[in-house]
Amino acid sequence: MKKKCTTCGEVKSLTNFYKKSDTKDKLRAECITCWAKATKKNNTKRFQTEIGFLKMRYSGIEDRGRTNPTVGKYQCYFTFKEFCEAFRKHKEKYGMKSAWGPNHLPMTMIYLGRNGNKGYGKRVSNLSCDRLDSAKPYTIQNLIFIRSDENDRKKNTSYEDCFAQIKLHEERFINMGSI
Repeated sequence: MKKKCTTCGEVKSLTNFYKKSDTKDKLRAECITCWAKATKKNNTKRFQTEIGFLKMRYSGIEDRGRTNPTVGKYQCYFTFKEFCEAFRKHKEKYGMKSAWGPNHLPMTMIYLGRNGNKGYGKRVSNLSCDRLDSAKPYTIQNLIFIRSDENDRKKNTSYEDCFAQIKLHEERFINMGSI
């Protein structure tokens, strides 16, 4: 069986249409290609605004908690409204700069599309919402707004890891000890 796309007008196989339960034939009116183009265009426009970019980041936090429900450290314990308020306070204190010091590098909010889309990639200066202590869940107290490149460097470093690194640094460079 075949179906005509309402956007491009091409007649295509039914496998070229996403399912949609509330239609007569249980398929979307536009083909996957046209639907993807429209979605990409709408997302790009929406995610280029501050509130749109923050919604995208907040959804990522919520999704991580939903897809890993047995791993408590990924649970999100704040609403989108609380998340926006935390970002407003961050901007009052740091402006559009990272909370990670000592240099507090500038952050951007530029939507580049989803990873895997041709021509799109990760912008290292983009805002990244992370946990200050990776062993604890997403709470307002544990939330930190930093750059993507800083988040990549930080990864899953815990407070204990940082403390151990500082202790070694002091032993070797301040107390001038050796191995």
